[in-house]
Amino acid sequence: MRRRAAAGLIEKSCRCGATRLKINVPAPSAGTRVRCYCADCQTAARLHDAGQDILTPAGGTDIWHTTPDLITIDAGAETLEISRLSPRGAFRWYAGCCGSLMFSTTRHLKLPFISVAFRQPELTGVDALLGPVRCHAFTASARPHSTSPRADKGMPRAGLLALKRALLVWMSGRARINPLCRSDGRPIAPVTVISLDARKAARPDHL
Repeated sequence: MRRRAAAGLIEKSCRCGATRLKINVPAPSAGTRVRCYCADCQTAARLHDAGQDILTPAGGTDIWHTTPDLITIDAGAETLEISRLSPRGAFRWYAGCCGSLMFSTTRHLKLPFISVAFRQPELTGVDALLGPVRCHAFTASARPHSTSPRADKGMPRAGLLALKRALLVWMSGRARINPLCRSDGRPIAPVTVISLDARKAARPDHL
């Protein structure tokens, strides 16, 4: 992860560097840092790369809840692929070049919400912009480890803040700025529903 001299700008890439994003962070309040331990996040992280450099030792995924108008795709938009763990599951966007998990959205792309997934090496030095982790979610599914959190923290507040940001973006008109969505509301990437066998194979052994 590199931070440019311009305040509030983070550059993020896939593991091989072919897919690159810019994340505008006007203030820490523009998003919420969450560490999610749910079974779906752990399974999704392992689908393409066995959780390599995404999952913490306790099975957490570091994500930033924000809005799509703050995201710019600099390169690799044409490689993006969407995986769903079920026909009604969330859209999990991967870089097709190397299988890196990039971000997640709901299946309703007109809802201004995006959850940017950070690989562990990318987290160095982001606290000043993104703030500390405010929420530990679904900790009952954490991998047994000395760093596993004892209980959930901040989930209701994280949800309320996401709704508040979405409402503000709607009211401001910025909801129309969405690099992941075509003019007709369809995603810019192909969607694949993961088979039950593939989902079971990617599910961590402790779950």
